[in-house]
Amino acid sequence: MRVLHLLDHAAPRRSDYSRRAQALLQGLRSQGVQTVHLTAPGDAPHAASANAGAAGGWHVYRTHMPACAERLGPLLNTAARTTALALRLRQVARLTRPDLIHVHLPTWHALAAVPVARLAQVPLVVEADRRAAAAPPSALQGWMARHALGRAQVIAAGTAQVRASLRADGVGGRRIAVIPPAPDLPACRQPAALRPGLAPAGLDGAPLLAYAGGLAAEDGIELLLGALAILRRRWPALRLLVAGGDADDALAERLGALGLGGYAAFTGALSYRRAADLLPRADIAVFPAMQAAGMLAPSRHLLNAMAQGCAIVASDIACHRELLVHGHSGMLFRAGSRGGLVEAIQGLLAEPRRLAALGAEAAAFVGSRRSWSATAARYRCLYERVLADSRRRRS
Repeated sequence: MRVLHLLDHAAPRRSDYSRRAQALLQGLRSQGVQTVHLTAPGDAPHAASANAGAAGGWHVYRTHMPACAERLGPLLNTAARTTALALRLRQVARLTRPDLIHVHLPTWHALAAVPVARLAQVPLVVEADRRAAAAPPSALQGWMARHALGRAQVIAAGTAQVRASLRADGVGGRRIAVIPPAPDLPACRQPAALRPGLAPAGLDGAPLLAYAGGLAAEDGIELLLGALAILRRRWPALRLLVAGGDADDALAERLGALGLGGYAAFTGALSYRRAADLLPRADIAVFPAMQAAGMLAPSRHLLNAMAQGCAIVASDIACHRELLVHGHSGMLFRAGSRGGLVEAIQGLLAEPRRLAALGAEAAAFVGSRRSWSATAARYRCLYERVLADSRRRRS
């Protein structure tokens, strides 16, 4: 079986995206799937300097950005990039003769693959995550993504919530398979040394909470700060480390009003790898996302925290319930409830012996059911099913 993978232009670079893509491709190859790799055009004509090249030991076909695209408006620029990708994809498909085309994120790239797959008479599998089901980067790209998803043989959704959202919008019907994401890092990775200035003062020996994610209202950071202010009445030394954003003036004022100055540290934006270095240092990793329509998939920081054996407290939104069993591999609280969050954290701080057991169960779950080899096996089974259906239709 030979599968042509259409990847984002960032795939050849050293990035979180490329590490995830290469982990999946390695898993597929280890299970006997031949893989061919093509990247979409970047944001500038020099983004693809060669027709083909190597990235981390992988042979990658690349797509040149049309030289005229920079001078065009957003609509014509997107059209030029899509046309260039379709022509390049057709060329690579003729050269490599794949049995199937797999379009990775971003989903709107699939629009270029639809006519190529039809002409080559090969099935098309398209990934769709929360961005395809929720707010797209632009109205045009949102339309392109949904148009392409409607013409794919199978859509691969990261969670049941993404699948439900797509079905509610009339996309995909029964052709949506749930392929859960895997963590960025191996299980039980030991944290690296903490750089000076990244931790609150007096960290040694003090209970530490960690949060990794955005600072928007729906991410639950305000809820967590309010809970920290209450918890410090019983544990005055309690600290919070926030990985993934910088505190703005409004948030700084909020910290002062809550009396948390010096008890919460903001590390700034971090890669998933760097956040994963920080998370295992905490006694408890907290993921307080609110119940919002756009929260259709769990944070990758949550998967990384589970993989590394962190004790986790998380809101009981649907995508968190898919990963955590309350009281067994984590503690869930009612989304948006400050009292519920305080109670969950307080219970663990009062019984620290439970932390290691919760972390061990979370790591075991990820290691057995959310590894890249498991994800690759799900995709391989999906490919086999799609190809078998395609052969039946032709006979």
